[in-house]
Amino acid sequence: MSEELLRNWWEELLQVHEFAHYHAYATELTCREVDFLAEALSLRGSETILDLACGGGRHSLELARRGLTVVGFDAATSVLAHAQTQAATEGLSIEFVHGDMCTLPYEARFDAILVLNSSFGFFDDLTNAAIIARCAQALAPGGRLLLQCINPYQISAYLRDFRTGWYRIGAGYVLREAHFAPREAVLHIGYRYLDPAQGLEAAHPGDSIRLYGFPELRRMLTDAGLRPLSVFGDAVLPPVLFDEQSQWQVVLAVKDPPPLVADE
Repeated sequence: MSEELLRNWWEELLQVHEFAHYHAYATELTCREVDFLAEALSLRGSETILDLACGGGRHSLELARRGLTVVGFDAATSVLAHAQTQAATEGLSIEFVHGDMCTLPYEARFDAILVLNSSFGFFDDLTNAAIIARCAQALAPGGRLLLQCINPYQISAYLRDFRTGWYRIGAGYVLREAHFAPREAVLHIGYRYLDPAQGLEAAHPGDSIRLYGFPELRRMLTDAGLRPLSVFGDAVLPPVLFDEQSQWQVVLAVKDPPPLVADE
């Protein structure tokens, strides 16, 4: 199996089958997260939203259920096919797009862009900064970017329950192993899947996520022409302030409209 096919297989396992296995929890979590998005972004129901790295589409679907116009964008065809099928089943009109966030093609189209659940930081620093710049380009004037990232200063607390362990998905079991490399500020995550009944074993190609502190994120946003408005400690309601104990940083930034030029 090629690395691309293997990654698609793993994305489907982790983004579709895992959430199906823990359906009740995933549904409650998604509704709570979208409640937070609606308040943080002051959504009125008329906005057009880009769900970047949308995975199996759980946020896209819930936003569309609430009347928002949504585009879901992801690099994995397998999870997009699932999301499209679910949208069709529910009669939801969502545009799901297969593409690479490094070459995000839009220009001044969206009122809000979401990058949720640590979907940012998978590339080198220059490429990660370029992705922020492409997000800024894709926002309409006055549009907002909401970026949810792990707080590197609380990585030990984050890894306390996440570092390693087996858990069940369907008929098989997943072993997760994670470690943080402080010299590079990179979180490395690997998975292994076992299905004893079928004699199936598969190893994940591995993910490496560059974790940025808030000053670094603020600099990237500012360089891209975005103005940070606020930062929360989690994507929950009531809002949680970002402080020294926060394992997440949820940054909200705006693309200010150009200044008005007075008529001569």
